[in-house]
Amino acid sequence: MCDCENVGFGTFGQPNQNRTAVETCMGRIQEIDNCILAELQYLWKYHIITFASCCGHNKVNGSIIVDESEINKMKLMGYVQADIWPGKRKFHEEESTWFYTKSVAITNKYPNQW
Repeated sequence: MCDCENVGFGTFGQPNQNRTAVETCMGRIQEIDNCILAELQYLWKYHIITFASCCGHNKVNGSIIVDESEINKMKLMGYVQADIWPGKRKFHEEESTWFYTKSVAITNKYPNQW
């Protein structure tokens, strides 16, 4: 569980005490949910290219979207691919680039492993 209270999805750029602006692995400034920031910094340390992330705001399991070239590395690191839209097309390719976070999980299906 994270510290988010009454935080909606897609609230980028709006004041939020639970988010920090950091320089990402791609060299751009992006707001990251505080509760998964350390996990993302760990991935960046190992040169994993990430595009987006969300802690889930205590509504759904957190997720991290990575570059297609990172799928096998994420699996080797023990990450579970997220089926964001069950029974529907994955993000933009054959195999999902969405992974559940390890640092924040709200169900027993994907327990906190971080």
